[in-house]
Amino acid sequence: MQENTYFIMWFPILGLHALHQIEESIAFFPWYQAHAHEIPSWLLITDPQHADLVIAHPEYFLLASLGQIFFVWLIAYLFRYHEKITKILLFCYIAGLTFFLVWHILVSYITHSYAPILVTCILGLYLVPTWILKIIRLGR
Repeated sequence: MQENTYFIMWFPILGLHALHQIEESIAFFPWYQAHAHEIPSWLLITDPQHADLVIAHPEYFLLASLGQIFFVWLIAYLFRYHEKITKILLFCYIAGLTFFLVWHILVSYITHSYAPILVTCILGLYLVPTWILKIIRLGR
């Protein structure tokens, strides 16, 4: 079997996602609950009542986070010998992760109250272009 040159890129990307989930679990939901009334309806992704559920039962968020990361890792593992599919999956995953990182920053900016999750969001906005360039260079 041929080695997949793109497979190594899953580690830092999943690492940032895991770090983001940890940061989000620490203090984002109380912040979201307190500032949801300031967020325009077109920018509300989830109902503020879901924040109540996560605050009351943090184990749900933990299980959902572990499930997300496990599911992505499983798909990455299943396609580890298919370079073209791995490349497409990486770009899709980076696009989805970038959407949520930008969403967190935009929501914080609009409310003029900066969520405690912005460390991984800003780090992600630095790393995403770096990863995209690396994926493109690996293809040469």
